[in-house]
Order: sequence, then structure tokens, then C-alpha cells
Amino acid sequence: MIKLLGVPAFAWSALCLALSVLWLFVWPSGQAATTTGFVWFALRWSHSLTWLILAVAAALAGFGAAAAAQRVAMLALPAYATFLYATVTA
Repeated sequence: MIKLLGVPAFAWSALCLALSVLWLFVWPSGQAATTTGFVWFALRWSHSLTWLILAVAAALAGFGAAAAAQRVAMLALPAYATFLYATVTA
């Protein structure tokens, strides 16, 4: 079983999924009040998407597909970078 810091990958997956659901409801809506289009979309969804991608990657690692998990986890970088860009520019 794959572990990170002594914690099984499936536990990390569950934690990431819980954070993804949390960020569906908690988002920088105050900043989004004055934005539209891409920046609003990025503020609203990209942080939650980042955690969802990490949850999938951790689940893949738990199933023993470490190479696929690494590839999927790398997709979280542009998702989070998009969120950071929107946060700074909003």
C-alpha cells in the first residue's frame, strides 16, 4: 500500500475530496463581485478543481497506478496557477 507521511493514499484521497467539496461552497465571492468571464470562472471553480484532481491522483496511487497518479497530479498545477492568477487580478 502506498503511503505518504505514514498515511495511506486512500485517506489522502478522501481528505482531498472533502476539501474539494468544501471549496465548492467557500470561495472568494467578495472578489468575484466585480469580475466577469474567465476570472470569475477561475475564482469560482479552479480551486475546487485542483483538490478534485489531487483526490483522483491519490486514489490512483492507492490502486497502485503510481505513474498515472503522477501524471494526473501534474494537472493540478495549471488548475491552481489559474486560481492564483484570478485571485491576484480580481
